[in-house]
Amino acid sequence: MKKLLGILKIYGIMFFGAFIAALGISLFLAPSGIVSGGLSGIGILVHSLTGFPIGTLVLLLNIPLFLIGFKCLGNNFLLRSVFGAFAFSLLIDITSVLPPITKNVMLCSVFGGALAGIGMGIIFLYGATTGGTDILAQLLYKLFRFIDVGKWLLIIDGLIILISGMVTGNWEYCLYGIISAVINGILVDMMIQGANFAKTVYIISRKPIETAEEILSALGRGVTGLYCKKMYTKTEGLMLLCVIKKHEIPKLEQIVLRHDPNSFIIFSGARSVSGEGFKIYPIH
Repeated sequence: MKKLLGILKIYGIMFFGAFIAALGISLFLAPSGIVSGGLSGIGILVHSLTGFPIGTLVLLLNIPLFLIGFKCLGNNFLLRSVFGAFAFSLLIDITSVLPPITKNVMLCSVFGGALAGIGMGIIFLYGATTGGTDILAQLLYKLFRFIDVGKWLLIIDGLIILISGMVTGNWEYCLYGIISAVINGILVDMMIQGANFAKTVYIISRKPIETAEEILSALGRGVTGLYCKKMYTKTEGLMLLCVIKKHEIPKLEQIVLRHDPNSFIIFSGARSVSGEGFKIYPIH
């Protein structure tokens, strides 16, 4: 039962991420006709020309990509990505009935890109994608290893934006599409980096053993003792090294200062940590 609830939680959060991303398309990008790359960009372009539902087209375009990329994807990743792609496509069409919030094209490009980036970032955190150009970029990377996946994504999205300008003749909107795509990418990166971000803590205390034992028991974080020499007092001792999450900082400070109010604590950022107690969130 506990495992089932865990799985339902993961898919529920992915569904929420797909909903946020779909709002970015339906409330901002699609009403303004802004193409910011990806299959959703193709859907917006086709919708503006023919009225064909964006979500339905995105889903149809995803099917051959998933079939082609079947061997390249792990089973768990594939299942989650199929779910993410289906939920994203379905929610785009469902939310398309909502009235647009603004007609200002700049605001639409900014907020559309932001919502899409936040939603996709949530999905990426749980080891999946919404399909589309993410899978295509991986397939191209397997054929041409000298260009990494991130650059392939930029190339593909750039081509989609360029094609939209050639088809519509509205190059100004291509610039708005680039703004939206950049904001999308920045927010996805920020979410991934924020989830993996931790703090490296160096502690110089007169009671390092007692401090380390309470950190181990109260926070459940590993502590390493580094032999050091204090140059001012010319005395040798232990400096504690510990890696914690940001929300654990206040509790750690309480522990350290309770044992030695004159402790010296140094915090530095650790952009990514792997190991027991820390999960690396992947971008596929």
